[in-house]
Parts: sequence; C-alpha cells; structure tokens
Amino acid sequence: MGMVLLPISRHSALASFFKISVSTTLTNHTLTAYTLFILVTIHGLLYASWVAVFNSLSANLRKVIPVLNPTYQYAETWPGNESSLGVWRASLIFTGCFAALIMLALSITTLPRVRARNFNLFYFTHLFSILMVIVICLHASTMFYCTSPGLAMWILDWGMRLYELQRNLDGTIAAVGKGWYCVTLPLPRSRLTGCSCRSPLAHFYLHHADSSIRELHPFTTITHLASRNNATHPLDDDFPIQFLFRKQGKPLPESDLAQALTPLPIYRRLLRGKKKRVRSAQWTAKLAGLADHKAKPAEKNGGLMAERLRDGSLANDQHSIPVRLRLEGPYFSPADPHRYDTVVCMVAGTGVSGALAIASAFNHVASHDAPSLFKSDAQSRRRWKRCIIIWSVKADDEIALPFLEPMAYGLELRKFLTGGGRQRVDLPTELGDITEDHEGQRCWVYISGPDPFISGAKEACRAVKEKGRDLDIYAASWSI
Repeated sequence: MGMVLLPISRHSALASFFKISVSTTLTNHTLTAYTLFILVTIHGLLYASWVAVFNSLSANLRKVIPVLNPTYQYAETWPGNESSLGVWRASLIFTGCFAALIMLALSITTLPRVRARNFNLFYFTHLFSILMVIVICLHASTMFYCTSPGLAMWILDWGMRLYELQRNLDGTIAAVGKGWYCVTLPLPRSRLTGCSCRSPLAHFYLHHADSSIRELHPFTTITHLASRNNATHPLDDDFPIQFLFRKQGKPLPESDLAQALTPLPIYRRLLRGKKKRVRSAQWTAKLAGLADHKAKPAEKNGGLMAERLRDGSLANDQHSIPVRLRLEGPYFSPADPHRYDTVVCMVAGTGVSGALAIASAFNHVASHDAPSLFKSDAQSRRRWKRCIIIWSVKADDEIALPFLEPMAYGLELRKFLTGGGRQRVDLPTELGDITEDHEGQRCWVYISGPDPFISGAKEACRAVKEKGRDLDIYAASWSI
C-alpha cells in the first residue's frame, strides 16, 4: 500500500532520478493500486472459502477455531474471550470488509469512462482513501509499518504543497487573441533555493479561488526560470513568469463574470447554493472570462496584443486585469538539452508552452557563447547547436509566438497550419530530414500536445531510431 502512495508525491525525487514523466508516475500509481485491490479481493475470497469449510466442521472443532478470525483460537477471540483484545480480534473481519468497500468504490470511479464523465465523483471518492488507510491499519496493525515510508512521504509532500499554496500572488491576465490568454505571476525566488534548475521545463499547479475552491490545474510555464532568475536583480524577492493557455467550455455570461470578480470569504463561497455559483463548463473558461470583458474586440480576434506579449510589456498593459492566484511548484521535468547537439520540439496546440521555454534556454545559451572574430563556432564550448520547433496548430488558432525574437543562430520555427481540409504535418519525414542532415550527432526530441499527436510523434521517433539514429525522447503527457 505504501507503493501506491509513493508515485503521487509531487515533491518526490523518484521522477527526476528515473527520468519519468507525470503520466508514467500516474500510470504506476494506477497499476499498483489495481494490484492491491486484486490482492485484497483474493484475500476476501479465501476468507469466504473458509466460511464454507467452517460450516462443514464438527461441533467440537467449531469451539476450537472461530469463524470470525481463523488465525486465532476460539478462546482468544470474542465470544470466547470477552476482553477488549478479544473483541478487537473478532472485529477484524468488519474493518476488512469496510476497507474493501472503499477500495471497490475507488476502483470503479477510476475507470476511464467513469472518470472522464464524473471527475468530481472520482475526486471526492479519492478523499475516502485517507479513511481507508486508517481502517486498514486497524485491520492489520503490521500494515502501518509497511505503509509508513510512503505515508510519511505523502504527508510531507502535502505539507510542502499547502505551504506553497498559502500565499496569494497578485498577477495579471490578458487576452492575447484567438482564444489565447497569458497569465503573468511573480514567482518568489525562494522557490528556487537549492535547485540547480538544469531543466528548462517546469510546470506549476495554479489555483484560482473565484473559479473553483478545490481545483488545481497544471500549466507548463513558457519562461526559462534559470535565465530569468539570473537576469533579476539580487535584491528583488521575485521575478515574473508567464503561462499561455486556451479556454475550453462554454462562454462565461456577463452576469456570472461580474459575480466572479466579486471577492467573497471562503465560508460564503462554500455555503452558497448551486444557482449562485459561477456557471461554466471548464475552469479555464472562468479564468479567461476575467480578461475577455476588458479586451477590445479586435484584440480578441486578431491577436494585436502579441507584440506586447513578445516584449514582456503585456503584464503592465492597460487591458491586462489583475488576478489573484495561488501557485504550487515549480516541478522540473527530467530534461537536459545541453547534452545534445540538436533538440527538436514536436508540439501541437498549447503544447507549445514547453517548446517556448526550451527556445528561451537556447537563446540564453547562445547569447553567452556567441561566435566572435576571436572564437569560431568550432571552438565554442557548448554542445547544443540547433533547436528546431515543429508546431502543428489549427489555422484559426494561430498566433505570433512570444519570446522567440530575437532568434539566435540555430533556432528555427516550423509552423504547420491544420484544419479546413489542410494536410497534417508529416512528422516522420520532418524528423528524418533533420536527423539525416546531421548524422552522427545526438538528438533529443520533446513531444507535447493532444494524446493522438503524442502517439503519432512517438511512432515517428521509433521509425527514425530504427534507422540507427542516436535519438532520445521525452513526451510530456498528463493522461493515464
């Protein structure tokens, strides 16, 4: 049971040590939990078979071995032993059945179809796992010692998460155009204390109380934290970071938007009725609605604010509105593009956020190791020479990507527009051409986007690796 808790500890070093993605840790958590449930089911069936055996015993043997707990003798359990210890031994069957019922409810709500259609049911049912752990430890006292390592890490992880979430951060949100939005928040520099920040990929969990009290959503920042931290004055306590996202779900009505902007105490938000809550299908739609009512129509549709986003002045723009968020993180992904000659970012839609952070890291490295009259490119100490972004995006959703200009030598953006009958990007051909031009060099591929795109990109990478190319892959997937 302790192994079930280990993969979901966000501050655990297991993911970075084994270089696995969030999707892999969640999958390991799911498989371990299902294995535990199967073992518990077998344990319960074995006891059910004992009941049949007990009924076939003679009257004399029934006074030796009790039906409630066959691991003890009749004189050691209730009713043969009416002490508190005897009653506890007899109660183990009931605590075991209660824990098994909770496990059954957890297993049913984790089924993909049930979880997708009733996520809140899945979420709140998982809260009963805390009660389940307590009941299991009462059922088998040795389970506490077996569970204590994973349980201790889980409790420590939650303590660290609550500590990070206790502070409200005053940031801004602005509509970039075509359904894209940019959130700018001040990241406390203390969050990076003791962190080497080698990976340019970092994600955070954002909490917006006016949209939902209980929901936290993961976002990959488009900011390269290491370079931004180095460029910030040492006396500054924080530095700005940005997030890009697209809203999903139904538009937010103006009446609900005004209600969302009205700050309320926590107890009033918890006690208000369903009709008084902000009605929206998605959390992102509620957050995006805060920026929509101040953005000009042209900016909503044409992306006229992209220039301000590119030069970093969007956070102070008059059409950016203040927003108060809580931030959990950063959580760095296991990636070190500096060990490769070529980095290819195969991304689709909002998956471009990670590619922008990688591009910022490349620009930072290139600016500190630029060729000069006295140092040729061959004499350069850095290994990372090329960074190519392959971005597949619908034509209706295309915007000017921020923080790419000025583009350093070796940084390239290949944009492929889809939708409206357009042909999809041929990932095997694109990746094959990139690796064929620089045969013998190490290549790292970052993949992010919808699940079908990630699957296709992985297939393209496997096809290229079969040709003998030195290729490493990292897929930023959040699904299980």
